[in-house]
Amino acid sequence: MAPYGVENGSLMASWDMFLITTIGRSIVGLLAALMLGFVGYLFWSVSFPPLAGLGFQTFTVINTIAIVVTFSTAAAWWKLDGEWETRFVAFVLITTGAFVGGWFGYDHGFDKGVEKIIAEYGHIPGGQLRVPTHAGIRSSLLAGALLSNFMALGHHIWRLWRYNDPGDY
Repeated sequence: MAPYGVENGSLMASWDMFLITTIGRSIVGLLAALMLGFVGYLFWSVSFPPLAGLGFQTFTVINTIAIVVTFSTAAAWWKLDGEWETRFVAFVLITTGAFVGGWFGYDHGFDKGVEKIIAEYGHIPGGQLRVPTHAGIRSSLLAGALLSNFMALGHHIWRLWRYNDPGDY
């Protein structure tokens, strides 16, 4: 008796299916997260004028981007026939990756954006600047999209390895 998936050359079909779905979901998830995250930023810039102070602006733009990245990445990695517990764990991992990556990316890119503003406009009075800078937004979007897709890919590969199911795509 041949091992599961080996009879009639179907092992090659399952390997191809693994590559197509894993690489395909990674690419689609990353592209969807980047494009829709940028749309989320545009939505923020139109919908939330600076009424409540710059701290609220920063909080709103990063969280809006993280929410949109979460849903676009989750849509790319959604498994219709998966159990609800599996989908819930994947969604929690994707959400964690989007928010942690978004805020980490913003903190990384914020300093570079502030340095550019200070270099261009000179000394900025009023203490600490808390406006969302373009470098911070780009870093937030990129880090959130990468980390959320990495978490989804890690969960996907762990499930394939743990349960040894070539049909779990």
